Amino acid sequence: MKLSYPIEKTKGNLALTKEREVIAYYTVPYFSSSVVNIKKKEETKGLIESTLKKLLPNKFFEISLIPRDYLLAEKMSDLAKTLDSNYQESGEIYLNEYTERITKEMEIPYHYVWLIGIHLSKDGEVFTFKELIQEMVTKQTRLLIEFFNYRVRAEDNWADSWLMTEIELRQKISALKPAPLSDEQLYYYQRLQFLPYIPHTFKEVMDSRSVENITDTMIYANNLGELEFVSPYGTSYLSILPIGRTEGVLTNNHIGEIVQTFNYPIGLKFKGQFPDMKSSFGLKSKMTQGMTRAKTIGRETAKTGNVQHDRIRIGHLGLNDMAQKVQAKVPIIEYGGFLFVAGSSRTQLRRRVKTAINAFSTHAIALERARMDQAYLFQALLYGAKLEKTTHYWYHVTDSGGFAQHLPFTTTKSGSDSGFPIGRVDTNYYKWENLDTAIHASRNIVLYNPMLANKEDIQGKVTKNLLETITGMTGSGKTILAQQKFLQAVHSKIKTLYIDPKRSIRKQWESKLKDKKWASQNPELVEVVKSINFVTLDYKKTSNIGVLDPIVFLSPEDATTVAKTMLKFLGEGTWKKEETTAISKAVKDVVKQKVEGKTVGLMNVIDILRSSDKPVIKEAGEYLFEIVEGSLLQLAFSRGDVEGISFEEHGTVLEIADLELPDSDSEDEMADDERLSVALMMALGTFCKRFGSMNDKEETIEFMDEVWVIMTSKEGKKIIKSMKRVGRSQNNKLVLISQSVNDVKDSDDTTGAGERFCFYEDGEEEEILKTLKLEVSERNIQWIRNMNQGQCVYLDVFGNINRISIEVPKAWLELFSPEQDSEQSRLEQMYKKR
Repeated sequence: MKLSYPIEKTKGNLALTKEREVIAYYTVPYFSSSVVNIKKKEETKGLIESTLKKLLPNKFFEISLIPRDYLLAEKMSDLAKTLDSNYQESGEIYLNEYTERITKEMEIPYHYVWLIGIHLSKDGEVFTFKELIQEMVTKQTRLLIEFFNYRVRAEDNWADSWLMTEIELRQKISALKPAPLSDEQLYYYQRLQFLPYIPHTFKEVMDSRSVENITDTMIYANNLGELEFVSPYGTSYLSILPIGRTEGVLTNNHIGEIVQTFNYPIGLKFKGQFPDMKSSFGLKSKMTQGMTRAKTIGRETAKTGNVQHDRIRIGHLGLNDMAQKVQAKVPIIEYGGFLFVAGSSRTQLRRRVKTAINAFSTHAIALERARMDQAYLFQALLYGAKLEKTTHYWYHVTDSGGFAQHLPFTTTKSGSDSGFPIGRVDTNYYKWENLDTAIHASRNIVLYNPMLANKEDIQGKVTKNLLETITGMTGSGKTILAQQKFLQAVHSKIKTLYIDPKRSIRKQWESKLKDKKWASQNPELVEVVKSINFVTLDYKKTSNIGVLDPIVFLSPEDATTVAKTMLKFLGEGTWKKEETTAISKAVKDVVKQKVEGKTVGLMNVIDILRSSDKPVIKEAGEYLFEIVEGSLLQLAFSRGDVEGISFEEHGTVLEIADLELPDSDSEDEMADDERLSVALMMALGTFCKRFGSMNDKEETIEFMDEVWVIMTSKEGKKIIKSMKRVGRSQNNKLVLISQSVNDVKDSDDTTGAGERFCFYEDGEEEEILKTLKLEVSERNIQWIRNMNQGQCVYLDVFGNINRISIEVPKAWLELFSPEQDSEQSRLEQMYKKR
């Protein structure tokens, strides 16, 4: 098939066509689209409508949704280069296995990019009489030369005179946040037109970069509506499906969103223009003819007594509405919409085409096969080409508000463009049969870069807050996600601390190391687990006494706050003003001694209270001495002669022996041992803060599990609040893990969270929606309830809110999850399949 390629030269984001017209190309950073965020969709439509109106002087535009290669192998290879050298081998095995598995499943992992091309116009610019004459002479000379089948060579500096016009256009459409394409990008997207669903690397394409190589693909057409592409990188097959009739109503006709719900890539292209309104062949004339025809049909139907078809009636109403808009001088858009469906074989292509046609029919949108027009459509839809007669049959006419109903420039995406894989986006509203089905129904990969909020010049990022929360009921999957992130961070160069009050990680991981079969299959991962510094604080060991003493290891200000908080909490509900005042004075006195260089600790505060002449103060001191002596509180009380915990290890899991935590949903008063445990958790929280603030040149992450325990008191909330504030300035990320979204909220703290992972918690659907600032409606509540185990709603640093399915490598999942299979469970699973 012989083509005439429309673009002759490019410079930056500008393309010069053979018709000597200049087009500016931009990528549009997507507007987030979610199955439940209706309000956000309406806001996006309004923004698109107002922007498109401004393009009237430019007359022509094209909008493309491009399913481009995700470049997964390249991304994972680049990520492997950033791993800690001690864990390089294990990390590369993990990333290579992921790449191979995903590529085998998807063939070509992909993601979507929105592109807009707008014809530049100088109609609004002021020219001198001399400049106008020169322009007219140049144009007429070119037309005369082309009449004799010759072409005028474009000058090398052809783009210079258009630079200011392009800048003005960019300002005009600034609401879309357009990013001008670079030379490389513009070349790549042109070449991509001739590589549909053909595996390649970006480097391969750029290495052979030249204008001549853009079309370096053989294209063969058949009579079945299929194009065969044979390129140096492989072979593929393509069908172009024009968007035909709709029911006549464009409201909520979200074609741009629907296309992205398929589990295979589909391209979408709109070619649009603001038509001539006044000529004898203009839109007004066509509209008058259409209204006359509609009236005639109506009269004939009335005469014969037949029932008028809804399509004709709706069409008549649409013509009347359009006539009113034309009268009001509302800009009218004439456009065609086309789907690009590709496959690696003819069989796969036909199956995908059939699926697409059936799926769109459920939305009352007809897709045409156009079997005999494929070659012409491909030519007419190349970048730089205008609407032609070959596409007229599938024209639609609307205003910018109607066009905005297609939801261009929206994408359902979660996470970053680089980082570790953690799952896939779930665009389905309903509940899946199981998590595995949900995972494999999606091709939308979620990558997670833990420190991204703290990085500069990241386009589209809406927060600089490194705080993250993971919430959900027991068994929902939150602990699996937290452990996966911890192990990923250990593989990276980020120093990591995991506070594990439940003492579950060490027990499970070390038991898995004893599984000879698993260990022999994953020797590199075994070495990583063995390298982790598991620290169990046991108050029965003399060496552990005082290792969490806040006065010994914290700054004077923090030591004063934490010490007073712990001591007052231990006597909460029984002590009066006199006791609390005495405690405050004693703490300040001991901290002052510490500043002066004396060896003192929290036990010295108790000594001062015990030596008081006032009976009530002395009694308080004796009470504190008794509950500390021989209890786990000894971990936080010393006289200053202790070495403390080392935080020099790359990855540390810190747990406390004999910690008795109260139930999160219990309304009973705390038992004595539970109160001691909560007080100790407060001290533990301060050590998280110290870990994160030791070296602001070093990236650190703390995972704090069961954080609700600390948040049960106002004193504990203050400690968490201070931990949150370490964050950005000291390259520290805090991850709070708990059962309820309410556990990590504090009405007095406006810090909020930069990222949230909300797993299901029974009875908290409304609270989850409020936390994510989504509308509390019955539809949205049911969407939350439809989550499977292992799914959560993810709010990322770009403000995207989507339901995602957590995906964990088999070896890692076996490490995280205890084996709980039994004969009864196997029987249950067997009969469910029958």
